[in-house]
Amino acid sequence: MTADTVAKAVATAPATAPAGAGSHPQAQPPAPATTPRPGADPYTIAGAALALLALLIAGFVGYLYVVSDIQQARDQSILADRLSDELYRDVGPLGGSIAKGRPVAMLRIPALDLEQVVVEGTTADSLAKGPGHLRTSGLPGQGGHSVIMGRSHTFGGPFHDIDRLRVGQRIEATTQQGEFTYKVVERRHVANGRDDVLAPGPENRLVLITADSWIRPGGRTVVIAELQGPPRPQEGRRPQGLRADEKGTGGYADAGVRLLLWAQAFALVVGVLAWALRRHPDRRVTLLLGTPVVLAVVWALYESAARVLPATL
Repeated sequence: MTADTVAKAVATAPATAPAGAGSHPQAQPPAPATTPRPGADPYTIAGAALALLALLIAGFVGYLYVVSDIQQARDQSILADRLSDELYRDVGPLGGSIAKGRPVAMLRIPALDLEQVVVEGTTADSLAKGPGHLRTSGLPGQGGHSVIMGRSHTFGGPFHDIDRLRVGQRIEATTQQGEFTYKVVERRHVANGRDDVLAPGPENRLVLITADSWIRPGGRTVVIAELQGPPRPQEGRRPQGLRADEKGTGGYADAGVRLLLWAQAFALVVGVLAWALRRHPDRRVTLLLGTPVVLAVVWALYESAARVLPATL
């Protein structure tokens, strides 16, 4: 082989990597690709809002017809203990101005297997605890009309079946002045706006009042019973004048404002929770912290909505 041939072969040969070096330089791992979260489309947002609204309505119905019964039963247990203690110590109310919500009597209707503590006051929050005594009327057993209102369907619905009472059936009441028996003499329907059943009367009567329907009450179911035996005297002067929210046909006076404020609070809390779920890497922590707040606001929202309904519903 000639020198020219060797030189040509060397020139055309591929260059070799130095000993000990890799055939390729060390490769760096590629940076993970970050995919931005897609924004929710309007249809998804609208669907979620409708589902949330349906859930709220279903929850409110459950609150009215299940949870409120449990709440009222608990209140009645507490009130029964308090009334029993006051009657035992001879410090029960006898008339005059009585604190709102204070137990004033034990009402029994044997035909309906009903036994309820009657509280002072006929606003929506008072009737959520049990039947309420109209503050402008006398206490059961005293002379003149004694008016007691009760709910027909919600919060235990203690007066749900008073339309089944028949003439001659007994109604019993116990107050600090003793035990009294009434007998039913009349049952009738009274349209909203007719407040003559709330007015004082010369007869010694007990007037029971509740809403006439659970869908949209258009009036009152009224049961009138006469006192058997002599009445006891009233002690102290009864308050005069009734507010609209004490007549049993409407809700609480400030219920609309309260409902609006709690609805705004609910929207704010849900919005903040949704934002935090999208931003926070650990959703379990967000749900753990946010769920109790949402439940507390929902409970207050339901209580405010219940106050909008007629007090005797």
